[in-house]
Amino acid sequence: MDQFDAFAEVYTSIERHVMEHGVPPTEVVVAPSLYSWLRDILREEELLQGRSITDPVLLETPFGRVRIVIDETMSPYDVLTQ
Repeated sequence: MDQFDAFAEVYTSIERHVMEHGVPPTEVVVAPSLYSWLRDILREEELLQGRSITDPVLLETPFGRVRIVIDETMSPYDVLTQ
């Protein structure tokens, strides 16, 4: 079974949105389980950089900050941009 790389999928979805629409998305929509995984990784990064740990609601991307939205009806393997 192929390993799902959540960060790669999120960033690929954002890049695809930029290519299709010419502007970055205002938000990226993910399932609660995917959000939990992203949150844990982002918290670890904050800890390693000596910053205070928060619940991330914004994702830093090469295109600027994109808001993270949780949708309980989504599959953990899907990412939607808006």
